[in-house]
Amino acid sequence: MRKQRSRGFTLIEIIVSMAIVAVIGAAFTKLLVAQNRYYDHETNLRKARSIARSASTILLADMRMVQTSGGVDSVAADGKLIRLLVPYRFGLVCAQFGSNLTVSMLPIDSGTIGVSVYRGYAWRDSLAGTYTYVSPTDPTSADLPKPSANVGLCTGNGPGQAQINTLAVAGAPGTQFDISPAPAGVFTAAPVFFWQRVTYSFRASSLYPNRLGLWRNVENGRNEEIMAPFDTSSRFRFYASGSDVSTVAPPLAAAIRGLDLVLAARSPRPTTRDSAATSTVVTSVFFKNRVGF
Repeated sequence: MRKQRSRGFTLIEIIVSMAIVAVIGAAFTKLLVAQNRYYDHETNLRKARSIARSASTILLADMRMVQTSGGVDSVAADGKLIRLLVPYRFGLVCAQFGSNLTVSMLPIDSGTIGVSVYRGYAWRDSLAGTYTYVSPTDPTSADLPKPSANVGLCTGNGPGQAQINTLAVAGAPGTQFDISPAPAGVFTAAPVFFWQRVTYSFRASSLYPNRLGLWRNVENGRNEEIMAPFDTSSRFRFYASGSDVSTVAPPLAAAIRGLDLVLAARSPRPTTRDSAATSTVVTSVFFKNRVGF
């Protein structure tokens, strides 16, 4: 009796099967590559957004305290640089004592003091509604605010004494200082603040070649690249007094009332889809014209 032979795959069936597997494999590989590129692009786009938003937060922390009257020191014509007089400590005037002005300042954390460089003070004339900036001759040495030798001018209840209570927040006390020179016309309980001169600029990054970084320079203090990288389209735009539309060309510094922060951040590394992911965040900030207590 003849034994029946088992039937296997023919060569044609194997070739067809391999062709089908190859097509499916190619399609699956293409899908994986596309998904990887999409994920890589979205990851880099999130990083770019994070850079832009972090830069916006840092800028707003300083710029929201800048006053409309005299708060802008200078700007660059290309919109890449702006120098501001930034308040960092607030208080009240107690009295004038000889050539000095005695002031009572609110508590402040040690970190802010550590990174701030005193360049002068400003006091507010309630009648004019504006601040007058005072720039001492030697603000980092001879004219540096000194602990007051006349604390009673602030805390006392007698004639010519301001009767201002000293506050303490989280263990940090308020402090009385003697500052100079004393301006004419200042009055008791006028708001006063210490200011520093801070420059923000978009210029060549030290971390990312051929890219811009956002730099913060405190005069006579720290110069640091606080965020990078940015595209060359990053800049400041300007709101002038009486206008609600920002302009590319800067007006006179005294007429600037606010800024548009155009932050075109780029991802730190190229993506597999294109050269780099870019996210542009535009934030408006308008300067204050008074300080409330």
